[in-house]
Amino acid sequence: MNLLITGVAGFIGSTLARRVLDRGDTVIGIDNLNDYYDVSLKLARLELLKKYAGKFRFYKADITDKQDIENVFSEHRIERIMHLAAQAGVRYSLENPAAYIDTNLVGFAYILEAARQATVEHLVYASSSSVYGANTKLPAPVHRASVFYGIRSVGEAGHGAFPVYTRHHERSADSRLQPGTDGARFHLHR
Repeated sequence: MNLLITGVAGFIGSTLARRVLDRGDTVIGIDNLNDYYDVSLKLARLELLKKYAGKFRFYKADITDKQDIENVFSEHRIERIMHLAAQAGVRYSLENPAAYIDTNLVGFAYILEAARQATVEHLVYASSSSVYGANTKLPAPVHRASVFYGIRSVGEAGHGAFPVYTRHHERSADSRLQPGTDGARFHLHR
């Protein structure tokens, strides 16, 4: 299986990449390596993936750049996608909502359209622990406390643009809410 993982240099993306590579599949990874989190951590995670030469291909690419996405899809026959790339941070969403719109809406739309054009078999979209907004109680109820919530939630709970797009184009896709990175689990079927 050829799996595209967006956000591959992040904690979840790199962990998923290692698991998929260990079972013998091929991973095409995209990450823009932005400096919202410590870039050295991202580079260290990518360094761990170098041992999978021939089965892992990394692209320093931004999902908000349509040409970057088209280039990756033109070079590989991608069968499945795990879309993890996103602009993180609730507080930052309030300070810089344009970054969220660009990455979490426009970038996601580019991934969806490239998947449709390439007749990708399946796409899984994983949300973030940050959708909880200004919550002070655990377990956290989901509510609309930030711009980030509104943008990331477009695909969650069967509402918004994500399910409409996938139904309209008759595509197989899932939306998964990840309540935290420490307990994240993924199961991808071949």
